[in-house]
Amino acid sequence: MRAVAVVPVLFFHAAFPGFANGYLGVDIFFVISGFLIAGFLLDEREQTGAVSITGFYARRIRRIIPALAVVIVATAILSLAWLTPLRMKEMASSIVAALTFSANFWFWSQDVYFATEAEEQPLIHLWSLSVEEQFYVVFPILILLTVRAPGRTLQLAFVALAVISLATSQIVSLENPNAAFFRPDTRAWEILLGVICAFWRDRKPPGLLAWAGMLLIGLALFILPGPTAPNLEAMPVAIGTALVLVSASAQNGAGRLLALPPLVWIGLISYSLYLWHQPLLALARIQGSGPLSIPATVAVLVASVMLAWATWHFVEQPARKRLPFRAVGMGAGFVSAMIISFGVAGALTHGFAFRYGDKVAAYFESVGVLDEAQGNRLESIGMGVCHYREDMSPPFYQFLENWACSGTGKGAGILVVGDSHAADKAAAFKMNAVDVGQMTGAACSVVPRLMSPTCREMFDLVMNRQKSDCRYTSVVLAVRQTLTKRALTKSDVEEAVAFWEAMGAGIYWFSGMPEFTDLEDRKAAHLLSSGDARIGEFPLARGDSTATYKLLSEVSQGRFTVIDSDALYCSFATRDGVCLPFTNQGWTALIGGHLSMLGNYLFGRKMLASSESPTHAPPTVGASSLCSKQPTD
Repeated sequence: MRAVAVVPVLFFHAAFPGFANGYLGVDIFFVISGFLIAGFLLDEREQTGAVSITGFYARRIRRIIPALAVVIVATAILSLAWLTPLRMKEMASSIVAALTFSANFWFWSQDVYFATEAEEQPLIHLWSLSVEEQFYVVFPILILLTVRAPGRTLQLAFVALAVISLATSQIVSLENPNAAFFRPDTRAWEILLGVICAFWRDRKPPGLLAWAGMLLIGLALFILPGPTAPNLEAMPVAIGTALVLVSASAQNGAGRLLALPPLVWIGLISYSLYLWHQPLLALARIQGSGPLSIPATVAVLVASVMLAWATWHFVEQPARKRLPFRAVGMGAGFVSAMIISFGVAGALTHGFAFRYGDKVAAYFESVGVLDEAQGNRLESIGMGVCHYREDMSPPFYQFLENWACSGTGKGAGILVVGDSHAADKAAAFKMNAVDVGQMTGAACSVVPRLMSPTCREMFDLVMNRQKSDCRYTSVVLAVRQTLTKRALTKSDVEEAVAFWEAMGAGIYWFSGMPEFTDLEDRKAAHLLSSGDARIGEFPLARGDSTATYKLLSEVSQGRFTVIDSDALYCSFATRDGVCLPFTNQGWTALIGGHLSMLGNYLFGRKMLASSESPTHAPPTVGASSLCSKQPTD
């Protein structure tokens, strides 16, 4: 079963077609883990009448730390040689999180698992290992405390805990799917399902149930929509795994299938294979400045298998079976302390930025770190005041209560809504003395069915205010086109327009921004090679921006005004016919299609001079409207 779990995860991280739901292999892992660990502890409880906590943790140290330390050391060495300071600082922090088994909380705070940036995070996969270890801090102690409890009572208690965890996950996922994805309490039900199955390990239901389980796993991986959180939608893969665990045996076909030598071999090296594949894929992408070709991806996966076998043979097996625990424990503790120290040093020195010598200041200026460190850019986009991002804002209820970004003066009749790209547009207005209204949030779509509950509540607030005072004559929409990992469709646009038309205001929709490929890495490479980060090529990805402008223009039909963000940006940041991330005045573009403060200022100046600007173009107002009176200031 370990092979069934690890292979889909590998192919998902490798971006193989057909494995969009491959991340559900982690859910399979959780159920298997609960089944195996509980089986060991319950056997010990039945045979000795007690549970050795020290013995349990000794086995976990032997199993987890040696291979993990080897992979992290190798990844750290390659990262130090290849990564820029910004990436290295992030990498250093993730190293500390991985070895303190808090990686799930750290990556949750970064909000990146389903974002494009996750593909270039070498240690992001270790979040699942952290969830497991957090669970196993509590579980053996619980078994010890209930050692005299009847097995049936204990089983019912675990069922109750699993139901509570699943209900919690369902509730949390409705408000914040990312939190539900990473939190240990919302994942516990999957491990507990495996624990419950361990009570049935000596009973063998009909083999047909194992085939039913395999069918459920197949449906979850290849047919059903992939859940973004471990809620009720994740039950098919979890229940399928449970059915296989309790029903498959050497006496039925499903058990014999899982016992095939290739699957058994992959299962043996599955832990090391899981550890190795993501660092190699991520670092290869960073080195190649983008997605890997199919041959390159296959080569990386082959290398992962070879390294996994070597790690299993030369590290895992000796640590688990041949070396005395004193040697393993002391070695693991010493190496872990050294690696954590390395991670802390990397975080404190901004990714070992001293590697860049006298070019450090130029590097940080080029990537916008100075503006961020001084809070200037965050202030310009209204972070925590007009723009909501969970980790950089007051509690959500307080954000809504305190929201007072309705606009004044020339901007009083204009409202900007959307995600962080919309926050850039609001800053562009404000830096050119047009104080527009702003209600934006991290990853907030303007399409109703793609809005998270948080974003919908934010937008409902401005909708309700518009209903009472009809303040706005123009509403400006902007979102990053890769926000949902797919392009906007015609139905998305039509749904969004129908929703925002109800405000009774003219709609202005900014098409996607042009995005410079691997901008931060290229700035660093140019700086190190020539001494000037501006000297060199800056490939520009315009596919999303031009396609979106075309789609919006086709759907518009006079119902709303489309503003070409690509053309606006390149109208002031072009040299010799080439669109660039800088002007003579300084850097204008940041990663992810965002703009620096200078970029926002220049973008706003060009935008306000355009005949399509909401400040002087006659608004196109939809037929349906919340307003029954004339707008007021």
